Amino acid sequence: MNYSVNGQRFRVSTGTGNKQLAEIKLNELKLKIFKGEIGAKRSAGKRATVSEFFRRYRDYIQSNSNVDKHSDLARLRAWQEFFARQSVRYIGTIDPNLVDEFRATVLVDRKPKTVKNYITILKSALNKAAEWGLIESNPIAKVKSPKIVKTFHFFSKDEVKRLLDEAQEPLKSAILIFVNTGMRRAELFHLRWRDVDFPNKNLRVWPYDGFSPKGKRPRRIPISKSLLPLLKKLSKGKTEDDYVLRPHKSEHRFYKHFAALLKELSIKGTLHDLRHTFASHLAMAGTPIPVLKELLGHSDISTTMIYAHLSPDIHRAEVEKLSF
Repeated sequence: MNYSVNGQRFRVSTGTGNKQLAEIKLNELKLKIFKGEIGAKRSAGKRATVSEFFRRYRDYIQSNSNVDKHSDLARLRAWQEFFARQSVRYIGTIDPNLVDEFRATVLVDRKPKTVKNYITILKSALNKAAEWGLIESNPIAKVKSPKIVKTFHFFSKDEVKRLLDEAQEPLKSAILIFVNTGMRRAELFHLRWRDVDFPNKNLRVWPYDGFSPKGKRPRRIPISKSLLPLLKKLSKGKTEDDYVLRPHKSEHRFYKHFAALLKELSIKGTLHDLRHTFASHLAMAGTPIPVLKELLGHSDISTTMIYAHLSPDIHRAEVEKLSF
């Protein structure tokens, strides 16, 4: 059977030598073409422009995502600008070759984790395009990201002291909260006073409209003796609907101010390393990995295992309890 859909010609076998059965299959094919069941998704992808789709996906991220929106939006802009330079007008024409070109030009000499983040955001976007029926399937689904060797950096107690001594408010309060709770930047940004339980000395990381903890895992974190006085001071005159610490319109401002402080003090690191500092010092103090997993809100304990090598030699102490 020879037929044409959306300007493309196709030739397929009826799979039979019986003329009557072949005519039945031909009529079935004509009916599917008439209903738009053949070629509809392919043509939709060709009609959906890159600019229109990225605009729609940006709106989707801003209203539904609970990850680092600022970074994701920046990566999306980089992809859109690249596609514009390559004269890629429709999302239906995006393919793995373009990803290779992007890596060889835009991401040249960038770290494997950075490359992975850019590929991941494009994959997520095209998965959503397929879900919306704009393309038949994700054309880069099989593109592999570079392997990441999980490493991390944390601050020493002396470095934390220097940071607290030199930081100005509200950054100083933010640093103290981060190193005593291990909260992520977005989690602190959405923390309200109703989440702080002074009688039981704990706080909860809780989902709100437009925000959910990473992995959608609400959790409770004990309030340490070092943190309690600060929270009581900040809570004066506040209602339960007020935010605990939201001095800026964007959570990204904490990142920028902290980066400037690190540069001023010649200390290596990033804002996220305050979370690693919380976890690392607990691990070195002997906190069991399963407990650390719950405090950090990890969905998979394998993520928490990166801190295991910092634990003291508790295995030997446990084995010594045997008396055979």
